[in-house]
Amino acid sequence: MSMTVRNIMVKVDECLPAGATLADARRYWKKYGVGAAPLLNSQNEIIALILREETLELLSEDLDIDSPAVEYAHFNPECVPPEAAVEKVWPLSSAWAVVVNGKGAVLGLLSVQALDKAYAFIADRRLKELDAVISCAHNGIVAIDADGKITLFNPAAERISKVSRRKAMGNYYNDVLAPSGLMDVINTGQTQLSVNYKLGKRKYITNRSPIIQGGRVVGAVGIFQDVSEIESISEELSTVKRLNGELMTILDSSYDGILICDREGKILRYNQAFLRITGFRPAEFSTRAVHHLFENNMLGEVLRNKKSTSFIEKRKNDLNELLVTCTPVLDEDLNVERIVINVRDITELTRLKLELEKTKELSWRYHLELSELRAQLKGTGDLVVNSASMTKVLDLVLRVAKVDSTVLILGESGVGKEVIARAIHNNSSRCNNPFIKINCGSIPESLLESELFGYEAGAFTGAGKHGKPGLFELADKGTLLLDEIGDLPLGLQVKLLRVLQEKEIIRVGGVRPRKIDVRFLAATNVDLAKRVREKAFRKDLFFRLNVVPINIPPLRERREDIIPLVHKFQKKFEQQYGIKKQLSVEALDRLLQYEWPGNVRELENIVEFLYVTVGGPVIKLEDLPWQVREWNTETQEVVSVNGIVPLKKAVSELEKMLIQRAMKQYKSTKKVASLLKVDQSTIIRKLQRINRGE
Repeated sequence: MSMTVRNIMVKVDECLPAGATLADARRYWKKYGVGAAPLLNSQNEIIALILREETLELLSEDLDIDSPAVEYAHFNPECVPPEAAVEKVWPLSSAWAVVVNGKGAVLGLLSVQALDKAYAFIADRRLKELDAVISCAHNGIVAIDADGKITLFNPAAERISKVSRRKAMGNYYNDVLAPSGLMDVINTGQTQLSVNYKLGKRKYITNRSPIIQGGRVVGAVGIFQDVSEIESISEELSTVKRLNGELMTILDSSYDGILICDREGKILRYNQAFLRITGFRPAEFSTRAVHHLFENNMLGEVLRNKKSTSFIEKRKNDLNELLVTCTPVLDEDLNVERIVINVRDITELTRLKLELEKTKELSWRYHLELSELRAQLKGTGDLVVNSASMTKVLDLVLRVAKVDSTVLILGESGVGKEVIARAIHNNSSRCNNPFIKINCGSIPESLLESELFGYEAGAFTGAGKHGKPGLFELADKGTLLLDEIGDLPLGLQVKLLRVLQEKEIIRVGGVRPRKIDVRFLAATNVDLAKRVREKAFRKDLFFRLNVVPINIPPLRERREDIIPLVHKFQKKFEQQYGIKKQLSVEALDRLLQYEWPGNVRELENIVEFLYVTVGGPVIKLEDLPWQVREWNTETQEVVSVNGIVPLKKAVSELEKMLIQRAMKQYKSTKKVASLLKVDQSTIIRKLQRINRGE
């Protein structure tokens, strides 16, 4: 009986509304003894899960327990039906999933631990079933590892080889058994089928196959059978045909089905086991040739090769599978005189083997899907994501890429704003259309308008006679990145605002509006809000651009990304220059300590500088540029003065800088007040003044 989700879920009879607080969530966890609480919207639809472990960590950081739970929830949780088999659900992509019926009603919660435990129980049960089948097998089965040590030795192998399992297990194959055919399979990696050999007076037939894992041979398995009795009987048939009664007694004592025919395929003998296994009745085939009994016409191959041949036969009107082995009996002139056909029902063994293969295939498919998901979340395009802050940025990038909202990318120079913009484009539905970038600060104001909007023929002196489309038109159906948007002249800001609102442009010198379908991204390293207060940037344009802001943290605030970025640039310059170098531990340690005012761009430039200037294969501490090599955080000035300003203004700016930096890092006025040695009310009052722009 298959185990279902209903058997292992935690039943719940209520859910939290979307407006629930963290205190409500904590009471819910305690009531049901679970690590997650589902949130429902006003239509009683599941929208999110709030997880106990990560929320308790936030509460320990002075988070208000009456805060709305939805602000800390995971949206679009994984939902599973209650009657789903454990094998179909495993593994979960998150710590908890919601169990819902066909109408979307929540029945319970399913944890990854409960699912893993149930899946392990099922796998263990199937392995025990397989072990029982192997133990009951009529043929001897022995397996070895890559070193030649025996790892499997079933009871039939003990009986046939006269070697106890205790003596065989863990010892080298060549020290326990002969011949050494399994070691040949280890060395060659080739399968050996229907191999006959003789030890003393005993004759055996064996199939040997390599065990391959990860593309290499890790062991071998051999299945062998003592055919001495059958061989002896087959030899006697050529000279003692009058002993039919004794012969049939021997044949009928075999659990396997046995049929004997001549070289023409005429049936001479068969035992009762053959009738039992195949389902034939004597009247159906006693006068027929053996060719008509099996779909596989094996007589020609046996007569030609004069060797045993095995094949799998599936009955037309039955689900049973038969292992059929055809063994030739040679006369004194080595011609095939008789053929002995051995039939064994291997249906159950085949079914277990197929189930095991399906389980392995399912596990591998899940593994590939999980790897692809991790690749999507952790390695989009040129992004290197290792820190928690960049993981949040990437998560936001992947979500906004699915819609056409305008995105404002903020961050210091060199942090990778264009890389983020390309990631948004590449993961959007516009990825097969143009991605165009324009630097609003690098083009003269007199040319910027014509570059953006294009111009009509004869619009100005020197204009082309056929006119020219602008970047807005060239980016149609694609994405346009307005880099350094803070440097856009005021005159063009008005026109850009109209483009954003109306989704149409008018070329320079033209009168006819042209519709465009463009997704707008903007990037800047300046404080646009401050520029608005200084009347250098239009407030309405700022709000139009600032629909979805993405703040990229500077490299000094995500030091976990430094080493992965170094490795990325190493691979880039190894391919570009054909040079392979390694950085010493001391050099890497100093790169981690450096503040990186130029961010990722500065890091890439320094790695390239090291690759083209250092002669040896190892980049040492003394090879680093002087500004990195001599950096010492203990000797850096706390305050840097670059000009002369009134003392009152300098103190005010320093105070503002300290409070903003501390709030960005600690997110709590209480912690900031403790760090700066002032009252919390002082910090709140000064923050209000800063937000007013005073």
